Amino acid sequence: MFCKIRSASTLGVEMLEVNVEVDISDGLPNFDMVGLLNSEVRESRERVRTAIKNQGISLPPKRITINLSPVDIRKSGNYFDLSIAVGILKCLDIISGTNLENTLIVGELSLNGDVKRIEGILAIVARAKELGFKKCILPKENEAEGAIVEGINIYGVTDLRNVIELINEGFKTPSLHTDISEIYASAKAVSSINDFSEVYGNEAVKRAVIIAACGRHHLLMIGPPGAGKSMIAARIPSILPRPDIEECIEITKIHSIAGKLKDSSFMFERPFRSPHHTITEQALVGGGQIPRPGEVTLAHNGVLFLDELAEFKSNTIDSLREPIENGEIVISRTAGKYVFPANIMLVGATNPCRCGYYPDRSRCSCSEHQVKSYMGRISGPIFDRIDICVNMRAIALEEIKAGSGEMSSEFMRDIVERGRNIQRDRNPNGKYNSKLTAKEINKICQMDEGAISLLNKAYARFGLSIRSYYKIIKVARTIADVEGEMIINIKHMSEAINYRTVR
Repeated sequence: MFCKIRSASTLGVEMLEVNVEVDISDGLPNFDMVGLLNSEVRESRERVRTAIKNQGISLPPKRITINLSPVDIRKSGNYFDLSIAVGILKCLDIISGTNLENTLIVGELSLNGDVKRIEGILAIVARAKELGFKKCILPKENEAEGAIVEGINIYGVTDLRNVIELINEGFKTPSLHTDISEIYASAKAVSSINDFSEVYGNEAVKRAVIIAACGRHHLLMIGPPGAGKSMIAARIPSILPRPDIEECIEITKIHSIAGKLKDSSFMFERPFRSPHHTITEQALVGGGQIPRPGEVTLAHNGVLFLDELAEFKSNTIDSLREPIENGEIVISRTAGKYVFPANIMLVGATNPCRCGYYPDRSRCSCSEHQVKSYMGRISGPIFDRIDICVNMRAIALEEIKAGSGEMSSEFMRDIVERGRNIQRDRNPNGKYNSKLTAKEINKICQMDEGAISLLNKAYARFGLSIRSYYKIIKVARTIADVEGEMIINIKHMSEAINYRTVR
C-alpha cells in the first residue's frame, strides 16, 4: 500500500514543501527512512513508532519505507512526525484517504502520541495558502499563530487520536481564524517602559536621534563612559513609527522561525536587538550548514544596537557592509542560495579611545596614535555607510540637578511620525529617505543655491565619497521634513554635513 502526504519545513526564512511518501509492503519487518535527512529527522522513526503504539494502535509486521522528497535538499527539524504517522495510518486504512486532498500536515510527536508545537508555523501557513492548500493540520499550540493567515482552514490537534477523528469525521470541527486587524487595532502602539524624559542633557543628540528615526538613518554615538549612549539607544524604539500589519506579520514570521516567539504571541512592536561585542560573524549575519537567521535578520524592520562597536572583531563588523546597504543578506551554500531580510536601523555606540575620555586630556592618557588605532577598528567602509555620527559629552552636575529636558518619547515620536507621514506621501512606495536611489534623490531632494554650494565645498574639502555625498543629501532631506520645509536650504545642509564630519 502506498500513499503521499503533503508536509513542509522551513528553509532559511521561507517554507520548503515536502512530500512524505509512505509504502507498506510484505517482507521482513523493517522501518526505513530516506530522502537526505538530518539526524533529528531520522530519529522521528522511533518517535512515530512509539507514539502509534502508545495510542493503542498495533503496527503489523510489515516493511515500512518512508521517503521525503525532494531528495536533493537536506531535511532538518521536527516538522514531519505527524505527517509520517498519518501516512502510515492511511496505508493501514485506519485513516480515510479521501479527506486529505489539498491538506498540509506538520507537527512533532511525543512518545505518548501528543502533538507538540513547532517553529516557523506562520511562514509555513502563509506559503501553503499561496500554493493552493485549503486545510492545514498543525499542533494546537500553534493554532492561533497559523490562524492569522486568511483563506486557509486551520485545525489544531492535541494528539494522534485527535488527528484520526478529525480526518475520519470529514473535518467537522470548526476551523480557527484570528482577526489580526482587530488585535492590531486594540494593541498598544508603544509599550516600552523606557522614556526619553529620563535622559538628562544631550539635547543635540536627541535631535540627531529624531532625525535618524524619522528617515531610518544609521546612527553612531561617540562619547565617554556614562554619557548615556546605551540609555539613549534603548529608548529609540519608543519613538519609532508603529509598524503596519504587513510589517508585523513579517517580523512575527522571522521570530517564529528563529524560535523567539513567547507563547506564540504576535509581535506588534519593532524589534530591538543588542548583541554582545563577543558575538561571532555567523551569529550576527546568520549562517550554518543549513543557514539560520542571525541578529541582523532578527532586527529586521527594527533596530540593531551594537554597543562598544570598536570592541567587536573587525571581520564581524565588516560583515555588515552589504546588509546595511542592501537591506538583505545572501548566503550561498552548495544546496542553494538563502536570502535573509535585513532592513534595519543600525545604531552604534563607542568610546573615543580605550580609556574612554579623549579628548579630555585631564583624564585621558592615550596617545594620538592609540586614539587613531582604537577608532581604526571601525573600518572606513563601515563609517562611510553610517549616515549620522554624533559626539556626546559627560553630563554636567547642573544638568542632573535640573532634571530631564522637555523631550519625552511622546514629544519626539510626534515629530518623527509627522516627518514619516511626509515621506510616505511623497516618496515612491512610501520609502524612508535613507532608501532613496540616486535617481529618486535628484527628483525629490530639491535644494536651494546656498545648500548646493555648501555641499560642493564640503565634498571637495573633506574628500567625501559618492556614497557620502548622497547620504548627506538624504539626511538633509529628512531634516527638512522634520522642519516641515519643501526645499532643502543651507541650514539643513549644514546640519547634515556636520553629522558626516564629526569623526
